[in-house]
Amino acid sequence: MLWSRQGGAEVELRRLAREIGARILADGGSSRESEVQRIFAGERMSDLLEQAGPGTLLVTRLASTHLARLAELMDVPALCLAGGTEPSPELLAAAAQVGTAVLVSALEPEAILAHGRSCLGPGGDRNL
Repeated sequence: MLWSRQGGAEVELRRLAREIGARILADGGSSRESEVQRIFAGERMSDLLEQAGPGTLLVTRLASTHLARLAELMDVPALCLAGGTEPSPELLAAAAQVGTAVLVSALEPEAILAHGRSCLGPGGDRNL
């Protein structure tokens, strides 16, 4: 499990997507904040649920439609599928329905966290 947290710093989602070489496949609509304050990477739904919250970009290789429900429940603005994992049409539809952006990056979670740290600035922590 990896995570990076930056106290108070925010970055616009589109800028972060550029930094991690991600494609935005669903923009999340105007109902969600487009600012990211935290990045969390995990491969278990329980870990994602524990760390999810407003302003959090969840990074994972999972592509279950349950991710969209988790994002809705915890008010997560965006999901990033790592390692080139492609979302199913059902995940994209569920994310659009709940207003959550979906990004896809070829980078591995560790690299996404490193790029995210540089975007969010100093002052965070990272636990491996």
